Amino acid sequence: MDNNLIDEIRAHVNIVDIISSYLPLTKKGKNYFGVCPFHDDHSPSMSVSEEKQIFTCFSCGASGNVFKFLQDYENISFLESVKKCADISGISFNYGAEKKYNKNQDLLDMYLFASKLYQNNLYSSLGKEAREYLNTRKLDDEIIKEFQIGLALNEPSILTDALKKKYDDKRLLSSGLISEGEYNLYDTYRNRIMFPLYDLSGNIVGYNGRIYNSSNKSDSKYINSRETAIFKKGELLFNYHRAKEQARDYKFVIIVEGQIDAIRCHQAGYKNVVASLGTAITKEHAMLLRKLSSNIILCFDGDKAGEKATNSAIEELAKLGIEPKIVRLPANLDPDEYILKNGKESFADLINNPLNIMEYKEKLLKRNIDLNNTKDLADYTNLMIKELSKIEDEVLREISINKLATETKLDVKFIKSKLEKPKEVKVIKQNNKVKYSKYEKSEQALIYYMLKSDKVIKIYEKKITHMPTDRYRLLALKIDCFYKEKGYIDIADFMTYIHDDGASTKALSEIISLDLKDEVDEEAILDYLNNIKRYNDKNLSNRYKKELKEETSLEKKIELAKKALAYKIRSENNE
Repeated sequence: MDNNLIDEIRAHVNIVDIISSYLPLTKKGKNYFGVCPFHDDHSPSMSVSEEKQIFTCFSCGASGNVFKFLQDYENISFLESVKKCADISGISFNYGAEKKYNKNQDLLDMYLFASKLYQNNLYSSLGKEAREYLNTRKLDDEIIKEFQIGLALNEPSILTDALKKKYDDKRLLSSGLISEGEYNLYDTYRNRIMFPLYDLSGNIVGYNGRIYNSSNKSDSKYINSRETAIFKKGELLFNYHRAKEQARDYKFVIIVEGQIDAIRCHQAGYKNVVASLGTAITKEHAMLLRKLSSNIILCFDGDKAGEKATNSAIEELAKLGIEPKIVRLPANLDPDEYILKNGKESFADLINNPLNIMEYKEKLLKRNIDLNNTKDLADYTNLMIKELSKIEDEVLREISINKLATETKLDVKFIKSKLEKPKEVKVIKQNNKVKYSKYEKSEQALIYYMLKSDKVIKIYEKKITHMPTDRYRLLALKIDCFYKEKGYIDIADFMTYIHDDGASTKALSEIISLDLKDEVDEEAILDYLNNIKRYNDKNLSNRYKKELKEETSLEKKIELAKKALAYKIRSENNE
């Protein structure tokens, strides 16, 4: 791995450009601020420095350079993040893919085996009826293979018998693929078309099994995977692994309720689509969606349940400062039914002309209301004013106010006077509950300025023989090593230098989030050095006193007493 090449790649991309392609940033002073994607953030607590090429969250403490952001945001390896930046900058960078250890690899292997079995079943002579059913649903071979759709045969234990050769009963049952009867284990899915469910990386972790013929007497149209160690419905979005790159290109993401809806949208050309698998949008879902894009289109079923899901999603996304657009389908249709009935061009027209939140709320509030009735008009106006107060987008709020004024024949100033004042957005700095001693603070400050000035590094080399705190001692040594190797100090490149050292990276995060002046004050540096020396002298004095108590030789006792006294005096002289 050529570290000079990696530094060159980092220097050829701008961290502000990269991060702003994932989430909105606002310039305040010389830095940019945005909502931190690494915790449940409601205020712009993440700062991005164009000058230093680093990001720092003042709330959760997350920090790093452009590689670290991509690693954590995309859940990819360090080298994969370097490759992404290399592709953006046009620099050639080849690497061997890193294989990550997964404690549940055996479960993933079971699902991989089951997928191959189910797909093979579908294309065998026994899968003819299932294939015909899929074809009648307008799912062609290309889409069937892309989404790895398969078939569980009407046999009790084909999968069970195959997996039992390698795994014990307890592990088989933990997968959800196998169930336990009174006398034996059996396949959970039988005589069903199998639609795979994926994790965020594209591994199959669950299934949705659908009946397709009259010979299946089950009351359940679908059997969905139960939650397992690798499948948590509230934390996954169907098709996420395919949609993430497309969402970047399209600059928006569509969310639907069911996987068939997502497959149909994908087939219609909208590959930037994900599905919530029929559950309400959770906080985890909302954070995943924010990672894909801040421009989200909700396209849920056109029935009452779909309306309820839409309202719930709007509320959950609002907690993260996201105002989605909305598509409401007519005649209680879901996206799959709408596209089949009206065609992809008609669906495209809906997606290209979604409702904003106020237009959607206006439609809801106008239902069953007679605007010619004074009481109804007053109720409607009060409800609209309440909704207007929630809008953070100033342009949308202004347009909506003027529209309401025209509609109700009320004065714009009057409507504005009734709005709740928007809360002032403040950058929330970390409430650090850890209390540091003055010696630890001196170590932190010295390292802070070592990262800014090679002059301070040279002072450290001459004056400091030992940093008292382990993590700061290691970090200072690494800064010194970096400077000796490179001949310069750059915090973004240094972050790359220590990227695989978790302890040093964590200590660095503590230090770069300190609220210290940027200018290097030589007098303050000397104070930090004296504090560290004083601490070391006290430690040495105490160590010799302890050895003195345990020593039996009079000659050695005298020698230890002299040393203890000398370091005590030196420490006191530095006070």
